[in-house]
Amino acid sequence: MSNKSNGCRTLQKLFRLCALLLYFIGFAAYPSQISFVDNGYPVKMMETDELVRTSGLKSLNVNNPTDSIIKSYQGVSLIPLLDTVFNSEWKDRDAIKFTALDRYQPIIPVSVINKHNGIIAIGENGQRGFSLLVRNNGDTVDPGPFYLVWENIQDVAAKKEPWLSWPWQLTTIELTSFEREYPHSSPPSASPESVKKGFLAFRQHCIKCHAINGDGADIGPELNYPVSVTEYWQPEWLIRFIADPQSVRANSKMISFYRDVDNRGEIIADIIEYLKVMAQRKSLNR
Repeated sequence: MSNKSNGCRTLQKLFRLCALLLYFIGFAAYPSQISFVDNGYPVKMMETDELVRTSGLKSLNVNNPTDSIIKSYQGVSLIPLLDTVFNSEWKDRDAIKFTALDRYQPIIPVSVINKHNGIIAIGENGQRGFSLLVRNNGDTVDPGPFYLVWENIQDVAAKKEPWLSWPWQLTTIELTSFEREYPHSSPPSASPESVKKGFLAFRQHCIKCHAINGDGADIGPELNYPVSVTEYWQPEWLIRFIADPQSVRANSKMISFYRDVDNRGEIIADIIEYLKVMAQRKSLNR
């Protein structure tokens, strides 16, 4: 055998070895643990296998809202998991915050969680791992290793429940309260009803990505400090952008305002009324 052939085979082995090494480096960098927190204080951390041993593996068929495809997920039922980690104490709390790898932070009232069947999914179609989700802007995402999904086929109300979010690449589950999370974003108590409704809708739909005066998540821009979004966007374009970001800005990372929500146009108008009021109440909570 020639030295040239030996050299080629050695080179091929090196390429395969490098590819394998890069794969494992990427896998190791991917979070494989989920943390449980109580008002900022760490309670427990679980890896996937411990999560399954603790609560058992369940299957759930859902209509995934990201791509509108019915899929079968396997994972751990959320309510029994919360019972195991926090005992029954969590049921007397106000809300639970779910933090994703990209800092997406939906907060769901405990009362809503108790009404619906959710699981922390670890796989799809009877296997560990997930198929890629295709978002409405064409981006793809691997939702693993932990993905909060909700049964919304038999439970039709879950499909329209504005509090229910589906955070993927979940890293943390935290007991919290709305008062603790949003001390600087409340409108004046004497505000019109439309503003109060706008604040409620903002908490349900927007604050999981955006912040007002530092209250909320930082996956998207702060919307009030130091300049309110209502001060540099023309109202008609702000309405259109919230309703359908892709129609205003190509490749926008923001998703269209929830299409399954009733009275969609009225809710967007209420949110803007809330934002206008908060433009007169600027501070920075960070």
